[in-house]
Amino acid sequence: MIKAANRVPFGVIGAAVAVLALAACELQPIPTDDALLKDALPAGTAVPATWSTAGVPTSAVKGSWVASFRDPDMTSLVNEGLENNRDLVAAAARVEAALQTVVISGAPILPQVGLELGSQRSELTESDRTSTLQGGAIAASWELDVWGKLRANQAASAALAKAISDDARYLQQSIAATVARSWIANIELARLIAVSRQATTVYSDLLDLTDKKAAAGQVSEFDVVQARSRVAAAKAATSQIRTSQNQAIGSFEVLLGRYPGLKLKPASRFPRMPGSLPASGLPLSLLDRRPDVTAARNKVIAAFYKSETAKLARLPGISLNAAAGTLLDPELALLGANPEFLRVGVNLLQPIFAGGALQADVVRMSAKQSVAVAEYGQTVLKAFNEVETALANENVLRAELANWRDSLKDANEALEFANDRYVQGTIDMTGLLVLQQFQLERQVNVIETEAALLNNRILLYMALGESF
Repeated sequence: MIKAANRVPFGVIGAAVAVLALAACELQPIPTDDALLKDALPAGTAVPATWSTAGVPTSAVKGSWVASFRDPDMTSLVNEGLENNRDLVAAAARVEAALQTVVISGAPILPQVGLELGSQRSELTESDRTSTLQGGAIAASWELDVWGKLRANQAASAALAKAISDDARYLQQSIAATVARSWIANIELARLIAVSRQATTVYSDLLDLTDKKAAAGQVSEFDVVQARSRVAAAKAATSQIRTSQNQAIGSFEVLLGRYPGLKLKPASRFPRMPGSLPASGLPLSLLDRRPDVTAARNKVIAAFYKSETAKLARLPGISLNAAAGTLLDPELALLGANPEFLRVGVNLLQPIFAGGALQADVVRMSAKQSVAVAEYGQTVLKAFNEVETALANENVLRAELANWRDSLKDANEALEFANDRYVQGTIDMTGLLVLQQFQLERQVNVIETEAALLNNRILLYMALGESF
């Protein structure tokens, strides 16, 4: 039992701690979102109230864009990719690590308490006497966060954890979009292979016809050679596209977390193209919807608090230390005199000279804050550009697709006339081959533009920050 005469005046110390706690400085407020945006963008760069493309719905973004394509296979593949992709597993682990870093950085704000136990044996060599001294103590230390340095450091860790979580959400959105676009790309390649095989069949039939006409003396060997050359070229083109298809399927299977055994079978038709432009919200609302933008903003906030931490490190540090315990000596125990002890101390450390490290750290953190602000501005401009470009391209691609389809329709009709005239001998092989090649190219144009339109819509959904 600690005797009253040796008690430390805890009331006085408690009052002093309370005064220091009440006098503790509040953290510097972070800049408002408007102020951050103003600092991040070049002078004179203004965000418009509406998107540049006319007729874009400005109602709130709805989300669930995958379902809008009405393709169960694509929906299933997106879900598989989100569940199995290894990059997402790593991102989730990074988020967990960041959350624990917040706990670690906040720990010094609270008192640190520990238990110490020990035993010491000593022997007097002249008298062969030995003694054993044992003891235990509870020790505590507490750095008073008078200036807010510890809180600023914790706030920086919390902001950085939010940024890492936002990055993980953006990666999740990117994976969903990449899976959908990969599905479309594989369908596109499958359809191009079908066109190439169709070309092989067409040119093979033409070669048979030319052989018969040559045997009858109606055409020269020159026509036969041209037709035979087109057959070989069509077969080579098919093999070339199949090589690209194998690479695309293997990459797609890895994206899904599968073994790349090239077993995935693409559909024969594209997903249904959603109708009119989706609700796109207002430009400024994009800053809170896009996870990459919020991540960049949180990195600015983290850098702000890191800069504050560096500035506050130049101020005095105040800490309290206390320990209480007892010593167990067998000889003293017989006399009932085992000593108890209590130590209480207050420490103050004012940095005076550190070789310029403290000031250099302030300059370094201020520079890093400037980097974060500039990167935030670039991320914002990039996000606006992605939306504006996708909105504008949708109308352009729709018009392009309509023109290619009209051209293909006319090419089919012209080719029918040309085939009849070649049989009749009123058109030569060269003219027929030109029309046949033109018709095949228009098929390719239609397929590629259909894929481009679907891909552009997916990019628009992602640019708007829509959920999947």
